[in-house]
Amino acid sequence: MSLHPLRQAAQFLLGVPTDGIDPTLDRMLELAQATPLCFVAVTGPDAAEAMGQLWRRGYQRVEIARRATCAAADERSDVLLVVGCPTADDMRATAASTLGLLRPGGVMVIDVGAVVDAEQRAALCEGLAQLGLDVQPQAHLAAEILATRRWGWRKAA
Repeated sequence: MSLHPLRQAAQFLLGVPTDGIDPTLDRMLELAQATPLCFVAVTGPDAAEAMGQLWRRGYQRVEIARRATCAAADERSDVLLVVGCPTADDMRATAASTLGLLRPGGVMVIDVGAVVDAEQRAALCEGLAQLGLDVQPQAHLAAEILATRRWGWRKAA
């Protein structure tokens, strides 16, 4: 799998290894077009492991998030990775609780490898759209779902 040119350049300039440790995390980072210069938040049951792998790859602007509670951290992350959730409902709940960390135009990538039912994946994509995320058509067929936070979208109170 070919790396995104910007990611390759950033890795070369920063002197970080280009070989991945976890193929799922590799795919998620490539899908998000993330570089070590991005602010990355990771959430979900496997967040600590993902954070350690990101540090080893040269990502220094990484944080683990359980939910968005601090106004100072709101809308700061370029990328939000959701890893290790066992069900589509857990994935949606985790995405909803941490969405406030993602900046408008930022991307969320969800590892949906644990959910094999296409209907549950499609329902997850629908739920993400209701949260204010743009999801590509047929995204539920992939191992990872990419969703982009809409500009100027605020959840109604």
